[in-house]
Formats: sequence, structure tokens, C-alpha cells
Amino acid sequence: MRYKKAQISGLDLILAIMLFSTAIILFSILWEVVQYNVKTSTDANVIAIQVANRLLDSPGYPLNWNATNVQLIGLSSDRGVMDQEKLQNLINLLNNPATYDQARTLLGLGPYQICVNMTYPDGTPVIINNQTNQTAVGGNCNISATSSSSITRTALYGEVVVHNNSITFILDSSGSMNWYSTSLGYTPGGNLTSSWVNTFNVTFNSTSSNFDFVMETNDSGSSNSRINVTSPSGIKYGCRDGNPGCTNCGTGCTATHYSGADYLNFTSSRWENGTWRVYVKKYNHPGTLSYDAMAQTPPVRIDAAKNATKNFINLIHGTSSSKDEIALYRFNPVGGGCNSLRLSNFTQDNNTLIGNVSTITANGATPIAQTLKDAADNSLKWATKKHTMMILVSDGSETCNMSTTAVSDAALYAINYVEKICTVGFAQGTAGEDQLRTVARIGKCQYYSARNQAQLAQALTQIYFGNLEKQNVWLTIVVWK
Repeated sequence: MRYKKAQISGLDLILAIMLFSTAIILFSILWEVVQYNVKTSTDANVIAIQVANRLLDSPGYPLNWNATNVQLIGLSSDRGVMDQEKLQNLINLLNNPATYDQARTLLGLGPYQICVNMTYPDGTPVIINNQTNQTAVGGNCNISATSSSSITRTALYGEVVVHNNSITFILDSSGSMNWYSTSLGYTPGGNLTSSWVNTFNVTFNSTSSNFDFVMETNDSGSSNSRINVTSPSGIKYGCRDGNPGCTNCGTGCTATHYSGADYLNFTSSRWENGTWRVYVKKYNHPGTLSYDAMAQTPPVRIDAAKNATKNFINLIHGTSSSKDEIALYRFNPVGGGCNSLRLSNFTQDNNTLIGNVSTITANGATPIAQTLKDAADNSLKWATKKHTMMILVSDGSETCNMSTTAVSDAALYAINYVEKICTVGFAQGTAGEDQLRTVARIGKCQYYSARNQAQLAQALTQIYFGNLEKQNVWLTIVVWK
């Protein structure tokens, strides 16, 4: 029997080569896909980390960036603390189709998409706009990815606040709060001499209005200062040395003399456009008498302060959703005017508080020390919230307890029962400012100076938002393609 040798035809060889080549090609393609996925996954991880670091560690540029001027996106106000306005700007950039790609470019995403989401640790979404219930979610979150990376970082959100405050608000209602509040000219400090000195000049360029001139001294127990003014046409107003206690300082001018202050009030009929010259001196005072002099126009201080206080109460009511409580104090004008008067104990009733503010009139003395003590005792007994603070708004210095340490001693007493004592000087002189600075320093807070209603409102807002807690949030960033 004959056997045939095995043979491979040319066709078989070609088929074998084709199959082998196909296998090699498929293997190469599969390898490239695997390598690509590994590389893109690594790239996504790196980019996600870089974006998180950039957002939380940088304030961005410019520092107050917005959608129209942003050159570098960052969210921090302090390291690890996010700024509410910047986060809202980022969310708006990411959710606007016209600016989404701009945001991607500024974040260095390359071909990747991004989804940003901020929640509380329990998963509850963070609301960044209470009026529209807008949540902190932005970007392309319809994720259909071949490669993606997600990173979650813990941060503090600057305006996510815990409203848990018992606030004692003390409003100066002494007689000087009947003076005007909008400062046009002011000379702080200096020592009076026995001769008239032109301390400053002021020009009234507005339309005719009531106006006043005030001089306050560092000796609130004496009446030894004098202030005179000369109008642009040369009319002189004031009291002569021979009649230092006059009340009629000229046609349309009324003079009032206080312990530590002299006051000239003018009706609009005496208004003149041009430069008014202000002169000051001391009278029969043997020692050093320092002073502050100022020119002012309406509104009356107490009216401006009441308006700012009402707006502040509304701010707390709206921002805290009626969670924070307020106690309201004024200086008591009865019985010599050297006691405090509580108008409202701690309450969340907005209407009651505003109604009580409306009843305040300006008269009496300035019992700062006694009021601080009374308010501290009240806070200890009645405050129900986690955080306790006082806010004192005053236009003068202590006029009841004349001990040089009375106010600081009262602040040292009060700080044992509240966490903070913040102070605002409203159209204040140097002596009063020094006292209020001391109270704020002892009270572990800050002193604010306000010379008109707008500045007072701004100071109160800064005090309130500076006292709020910040809360932990989770910022999740997903980059994908």
C-alpha cells in the first residue's frame, strides 16, 4: 500500500497567514483599547484632583471674579472655606450653554466634561439661592462615560449657616440722638485753647436743608466748651463768653449745652451755599480738654438708627427663617435717665420687635455700663440659643457712671455671660469711640464706625454674618468623556 506525503497547498498557506494576521491585528486593537482606557482613566483621576484642588485652595482671579471678568476660577475665601457668591457664579457658568465651554477651558479639562454637586454629609442638597431653590449642581451631569473619575472633598461653605443665635440689641436713645446723622465735615481729636480757633470749614452744596454743628469733649462732666460758626456771607452764630449758656445763637439758630458737648441747630432758612467756618475754644477750664467737631445734615440720628435697626431685624428674620431670637434694649429716660429699659425679651416675633423700635424716642443720659450689665444678666437667664451676643449702637460716651473704668468693668462682667459684644459708633466722637473700642476688644468682637444710615446698616450686616457658624459640606466633582 502506498501512502501520500502531507502537503500544504498555496491556498491553505494564504488562509493560515490571513488568520494569523487577523489575530495579531485584533490583539493589537484590544491592547490599544486596554491601554487607552488605562491612560484615560489615569488622566481623569489626575484632572479631577487638579480641579478639586484649584477650586478649594484658590480664590480665583480677580478676587471678586464673576462671569464677565473671570480669568481663573477658584471658590475659596480661606483655605478649605468656600465663598457663596463664587460658588453660585461657578454653577451659573456651568449651567449656561453659552459659558459652559469657557468654564471647562478655565478649569483645564481638555476633552473632558464635568459635573459638580454639593451636598450636606447626609446627602441633602445645598440650596444656593433661597428665592429660586437653586441647588449647587452644575455642568454636564448626564454622564454616559467610557472613562470617568469622581472625587469628593469636604469643605466649609462660607454662607451655609447654622442659625442658632440669641442676640441682644442695645440702641442708644440719649438726647444727642436728636442730632443729625449725615456727616459733612469732621475734625477728630485735638485740644481746645482759651482762644477761638478755626478748626475746620465745610461747604454745603446741596439744596436748602436743616443742619447742625456739634462739638464733643472728653470731659462729659463739664460744660466748658464753646463752638461758633460763620456763614459764607459773614453772619456769626454762637454764644458770647458773657452769655455762655444762651439758647438763641442767632436768627434761625438754637444752641443747646450738654455735659461734654455743645450743639448749634439751624433751620433751612439759614442755609447758605458756600463755605461755613467753624471755630472752637474752651471757657474757664483749667485742664486739657480734647474735642471732636462735626457738621451734619438730616436725618435725625434716632430716626436713621431706628430705620437701620428695623432693616436689621428684617434681615435676621428672613435669613434665619425666624430661628434666631432678639432681645431689644434702650436707655431708660425715666428717673434721671441712668438705667436700662428692656423693650422686648428674646423673641422671634418680627412684628413685635419692629413695633417696639418704632416707640423709641431720644432723650436722657447715656448709661452704657449699667445697660451692659443688665443685658448680660438677662441673656444669662432667658437666652435659649447656642450662641449669645450683644450689639451696642451708641453715638456718645458714658454720662452716668463717671468712673474711668466703669464701661470696661461692665464689659468684663458681661463677657462672662455672652460670647461676643460688638459695638458700633454712630456719628461718634473720639472719647466715645475709645470706650466702644474697649468694649468690643473685651467682648471678643470688633468696633465699627458709621457716619450715616447706610454705613450703620452695613456695619450691622457685617456683625451678623461674621457671627454665623459655617457647616461642613461635600463637594463632588466628576470628570468624564
